Amino acid sequence: MYAMHYAITLPAEYDMGIIRERIATKGPLLDNLPGLGLKAYLVRERGVAGSPVNQYATFYLWASAEGMGGFLWGGRGFGGIVSSFGRPPVRHWIGAACLAGAEPLSAATAATIREEAMPPDIDPSLAVSSALEQAAERVGQPGVCLSALAVDPQSWQIVHFALSAGEPAGDAGTRYEVGHISRPEISAILQA
Repeated sequence: MYAMHYAITLPAEYDMGIIRERIATKGPLLDNLPGLGLKAYLVRERGVAGSPVNQYATFYLWASAEGMGGFLWGGRGFGGIVSSFGRPPVRHWIGAACLAGAEPLSAATAATIREEAMPPDIDPSLAVSSALEQAAERVGQPGVCLSALAVDPQSWQIVHFALSAGEPAGDAGTRYEVGHISRPEISAILQA
């Protein structure tokens, strides 16, 4: 599994209704994309839920590297972002876990993305093991639909991604409104 994220910060006066309409019309186009485990279409609106910015963002969990490459440079979708907003930098990580919560994905209305640096003096296996325990605890909390974990071995950072029904419970990080979730190969990335 591979995780991927980009965010497009928009002007303070930008009409976020335009982004919500874009998500409503274009989101379902990836509902059957080969290699895609999950794509969450995300929005932050300035002044809402403490957001200082207007932002259109996405978070992906890829079942295959071929699917991710096909999307980014193989003509399977990223060109639409580039033509509308320019080419944003795309962050990516190696997936470590994707766990289902008690709530169905269809109930997800909020997402949280949190990054944490691994201490330089700790074995990565210990840091990831601890983060996996946190992810397992998270999916047991009320309202959680999904918790995923991924690692960037260049910067030795761990990214925590969670989808929730309603306001995320006590999960620090950047919070987003969920506009749509595509999940064509979710069964390929979920762990028992």
